[in-house]
Amino acid sequence: YICYPCLPHSQPWQAYLTGTYTCGGTLIADSWVVTAAHCYGGNIIVRLGKHNLAVREEGEQTRRVVRYFRHPRFDPRTLNNDVMMLKLERPVPFTQNLHPLELPRGCSAPGTECLVSGWGTLTTPQGTPTFPNILQCGNVRIISSETCSASYPNSITNGMVCAGVPEGGVDSCQGDSGGPLVCNQQLEGIVSWGLEKCAQPNRPGVYSRVCKYVNWIQQIMWNN
Repeated sequence: YICYPCLPHSQPWQAYLTGTYTCGGTLIADSWVVTAAHCYGGNIIVRLGKHNLAVREEGEQTRRVVRYFRHPRFDPRTLNNDVMMLKLERPVPFTQNLHPLELPRGCSAPGTECLVSGWGTLTTPQGTPTFPNILQCGNVRIISSETCSASYPNSITNGMVCAGVPEGGVDSCQGDSGGPLVCNQQLEGIVSWGLEKCAQPNRPGVYSRVCKYVNWIQQIMWNN
């Protein structure tokens, strides 16, 4: 239910990950992609510069992952600290269609307009899921943690941020785990959970709140 096909290459940092799971990711430096820790598994292959998965596109890049850094306090049960850094086997060249997204300089306020993108399912999981070949985009707003905790009692930590539309209808969905939530041209969130209901009213998507992890992310890049 991500809503509309993105303008081609308008999300030049978007990564497509295939391993045990299919996930999204975000290029944040020439050799580094950030994704969700729950996407860990198998030998992850990262594809960058993609819009249509079904065809070979000029300038697309494929890389193996040589090192995986899951957040040391990732909890697979609660999905707290659902962040993972992937080091690529070699750097990718930046072009207009392929370049990194900035890390946030602060946390976005509730009401901020953002964009979520991915190649996840287009139907609700109750129906037959179709996986689009074209990258899908959806407009959502940051939701306050109070409002979000009311939708998901005892589940929202300060490492999570929620985004959605109050009336439902725009949300990321299966297969978009790990992908970007972009606010003001910065990486605000990483798709984490809350999406199996697929755009139900008052059920916002839950994202890892990147502003809380910038120090950890930068340390991993500097030290490796």
